[in-house]
Amino acid sequence: MVDIDPLTDLTIKLSRHLVSRESKFKEICVCVSRVIRSANRISLWQFNESRNAITCLCLLEDDTFSLDVDQNLSSTSCQDYFSALFQKDVVIAPIAQEHPDTSCLSDSYLQPNNIYSLLDYIFHQDFVPIGIICCEATDAPVAWTEHDVAMLRRIANITSMFY
Repeated sequence: MVDIDPLTDLTIKLSRHLVSRESKFKEICVCVSRVIRSANRISLWQFNESRNAITCLCLLEDDTFSLDVDQNLSSTSCQDYFSALFQKDVVIAPIAQEHPDTSCLSDSYLQPNNIYSLLDYIFHQDFVPIGIICCEATDAPVAWTEHDVAMLRRIANITSMFY
């Protein structure tokens, strides 16, 4: 049997037309967990039509996948986070509760979920931002590497092709 790298495997799985949206969500999260091992909480978020709020579509936390996630975040409560995402396509926050782009999420999201570090990357549909792949580390801070950022960018690009 041939060992296929995780990104090629993801591309093959997402390219199948009969795969449900929910199955695609799970494949994306599993791929992220395989290549960014420091992230033990991975989620996909979708922007609303105005792109001033996001809704969590799914969550993979410590190998447990869930589509039933009741979490929304609005730009009115965290403009710095939304601005950073749209300016750079990525937010890298090793100490998220203190980072200027993510500290606004501290009370409503980071602390309740015990999140110490966050690495988020936007994905697109027809070159328009449609969602976010979110990598988080709970229990202890993580210094995200250039490799982590590069891999998440590649996964976001693959996701954009098949979303």
